[in-house]
Amino acid sequence: MKRRLGICVEGMTERIFVRDVLTPHLAGFGLWTNTLDLRGNVSLDRLADILPGAVGNFDYLSTLVDFYGFKRRGKHTVDSLETAMVQLVSEHLRHRMLPYVQRYEFEALLFAVPESTVAAIHGSDRELRAMFEVLRSCGDPESINDGLQTSPSHRLLEIFSGRFNKPTHGPAIVAAAGLPAIRAQCPRFDAWIARLEALGGQA
Repeated sequence: MKRRLGICVEGMTERIFVRDVLTPHLAGFGLWTNTLDLRGNVSLDRLADILPGAVGNFDYLSTLVDFYGFKRRGKHTVDSLETAMVQLVSEHLRHRMLPYVQRYEFEALLFAVPESTVAAIHGSDRELRAMFEVLRSCGDPESINDGLQTSPSHRLLEIFSGRFNKPTHGPAIVAAAGLPAIRAQCPRFDAWIARLEALGGQA
């Protein structure tokens, strides 16, 4: 019997990714996955309205939201936001919560596969070099920072002169490159996927 996994997603890009990439993948681990779409309105206050009621509708509940753009996050870190999400639900249901906050933005995953990204957007060698330069300066995809002009999505818009479209290109590039290629370059993202995979084998 498949276990029910709910994933509370930030918006359209994440919803398409879960639908087209993550759901088929997790089905192989005995999980039936459904999304709850926040439509871009992400804050602890908003999640406090959603998570306590939603957690009772699934065997497990996770999140896929970006640290960049997380409203009124104050001094929270990525990890402390995840801890705060768990604490939003009743104590006896907290074992069902596996929140995940993407550092710093879903589009960071596309920097894990520069060649696939450039190919999907019909880019040039110059644009490929620009993606590698971002990686060189930041160290790895998950370290590309969350400034107004330096978040992953803004960098992609600049590199590709506005041709990059988040919901169109983002999930499609991840699907084309494959989860293993993304996970190999993004250890935090990989750890989240591994936790979800393990749910299928839990009693």
